[in-house]
Amino acid sequence: MNRLSEGKTKKRLFLCFKYLVLILMLIITVYPVLWMIFGAFKDDYEFYNNIWGMASEPRIENFINAWNRADLGQKYLNSIIITVLFLILLLPIASCAAYVIARMPKSKFRCKEIIYLLLLVGIVIPRGVLAIPIYQVIVALGLANTRISLVLVYVAQFLSFSIFLMRGYYASLPKGLEDAARIDGCGWFKSFWYVMTPLTKPGLLTVAIFGGLNVWNEYFLSSILIRSQELQTIPLGLAIFVDDHNVYYPELFAALTIATVPVVILYIIAQKKFIQGLTAGAVKG
Repeated sequence: MNRLSEGKTKKRLFLCFKYLVLILMLIITVYPVLWMIFGAFKDDYEFYNNIWGMASEPRIENFINAWNRADLGQKYLNSIIITVLFLILLLPIASCAAYVIARMPKSKFRCKEIIYLLLLVGIVIPRGVLAIPIYQVIVALGLANTRISLVLVYVAQFLSFSIFLMRGYYASLPKGLEDAARIDGCGWFKSFWYVMTPLTKPGLLTVAIFGGLNVWNEYFLSSILIRSQELQTIPLGLAIFVDDHNVYYPELFAALTIATVPVVILYIIAQKKFIQGLTAGAVKG
């Protein structure tokens, strides 16, 4: 009886500890977002004198000034165009490459393991190391200061991880599906397109969300490849609130809120599929 009571006590203590850790992680994760939103409604005086609390008199004009000052409408449009074009190119290329690496017999594609290893190496190369070579190639191609330059660079950089993730999905599917498709007269492409790919939608959604968020928030390469104001993305527009002497925090926080909240809402809506897809792709294959 005593052992049973001790076991229940230990279990309760463990649950309490677990929930305390989860609550702490929730506060660490959520409060910076709330702090950003609170700061977006303050004036300069209240921002510095009541930095952690809510605004006593919310200032909606901070959002209007931030939108107009950074020309966020045009930058929103540029970010949407670049992200959509990025996904339109990335998803078909990653799916086709992952399918071939996962399902094509070695007799028909003997170098697939070597190619796959080279792709895995591409995951661990720091992006900053490739900045100068990327810029030189883009200039040589005559694509500097264009949206398509960003799209192509983003696709190339995210392709390795996308193939790695999608390969796990294709490798996990039963071989009998392809055999049945071939009996019905499907070749490699029809088997891939009509039979296998519809079963990997969680993986495609994971790649789309993970890649889209990275592209939406990317600053370093876009600051190198884009010079025109009318072609700048949202991360570049946020830099206008920081000059050599001052940082306009209320307007900066308002602009960050405008740029961040829609993405957070999208992630909350799709988080279940995203987490399931990411963990499944990591362990399969």
